[in-house]
Amino acid sequence: MKNKLITACLIGMMAIGVSACGDKTAADGGQGTQAATEAGTTAQTENAGQTESASQTETDAAPSLLDAERVSDREDYVGLEDLDIDAYVTLNDYKNMKVSVYKPEPTDEDIEQYINSQLLNGYITDRAVQNGDVANIDYEGKKDGVAFAGGTDKGYDLAIGSGSFIPGFEEQLVGVMPGETVDLDLTFPENYPEPTLAGQPVVFTVTVNGIAETMEYDKITDADLARLGLSYENKEALWEAGKTAVEQSAQQSFYASKTSAILNQIMSESTIKSTPEYLVEEQMQGIETYMDLLSQKQVGMNFEQYLNDVEQKSLAEFEAEIRPDCETTVKQYLISEALARAENIEITDELIQEYAQKDIAGYDGYTVDTYLDEVGYTTYRMFVLQEELVKRLNEIITVEETSEP
Repeated sequence: MKNKLITACLIGMMAIGVSACGDKTAADGGQGTQAATEAGTTAQTENAGQTESASQTETDAAPSLLDAERVSDREDYVGLEDLDIDAYVTLNDYKNMKVSVYKPEPTDEDIEQYINSQLLNGYITDRAVQNGDVANIDYEGKKDGVAFAGGTDKGYDLAIGSGSFIPGFEEQLVGVMPGETVDLDLTFPENYPEPTLAGQPVVFTVTVNGIAETMEYDKITDADLARLGLSYENKEALWEAGKTAVEQSAQQSFYASKTSAILNQIMSESTIKSTPEYLVEEQMQGIETYMDLLSQKQVGMNFEQYLNDVEQKSLAEFEAEIRPDCETTVKQYLISEALARAENIEITDELIQEYAQKDIAGYDGYTVDTYLDEVGYTTYRMFVLQEELVKRLNEIITVEETSEP
């Protein structure tokens, strides 16, 4: 299922338009799988157990904030797209603004630092695993010939001798050559927190893919590049790859800074005449709904129970804390709406569905309708509006590039 992070990001809805959600990928519900990813790490398998018990308790939880009537379902609800926006916002003279933004210029030092940290991580394949190595492995654990949940992973970097895995796992990999597959006959500790595995004999089938090694640009040779399995033909090609990546990163950073400067200036120079209270309530409800989903999933209780039992605060106190941010968000929404109308940017249902379809691509359990229902139409429409608005503002507003931060 798609990660709830996008829901949180959209509900929180950042300073207007600045790259909205960023990375929207991650595996939802990964605690169970990741827990045993380390083939027996105690702390992580405890997480797996907690995830399982929380999901069992979730169905028995008391009525939650999810049961409350949505603000957007009220008879007198008026969406942002239908507001008389001039009654709420007076925009500044944004087309004639003067905006100055620092544009970074990558140096050779920046490029070399990037190469050392990002591009020179390869794998040795011409010697056996030794204690202290970081071995990249694929593994599958089986009990009585059947793979057990969470006992399988691919491309995992394991520090040999770290004690991260159950006794015997790391020790038996010493001497194994990259490309070789071995079966490890092991027994989980008696005190292992997962009762179905505690004290049980298992077999892990492990393939060693390589032994991790890092080098520095000023020392590496063309022969080293080949030995580590890196794709660069020579050091010159490596440098060009690093230079391209650093320059692209600098350009993206400049675009983000430019967007932020434009939006912040419009925000500070425009006037909000009034803020519809029900839109603030809607933002608060969105956050509470997300927190309720998260609380039930992770700790097996609804959010109000969590606040009372763990945070020692009431729902009213929580709402008082988030209200200022929600009011700011609504003001950002109002200004965004006013800007979009001034620029004749039309956010159609078709455009919204197009964005949503891209968001859910590759994830099971979502249709466009169920996704928009979970995120909230108003929130998602504003996300789309701000994405389109940012493109337009960057086209029409002149920004002076400065060489000093």
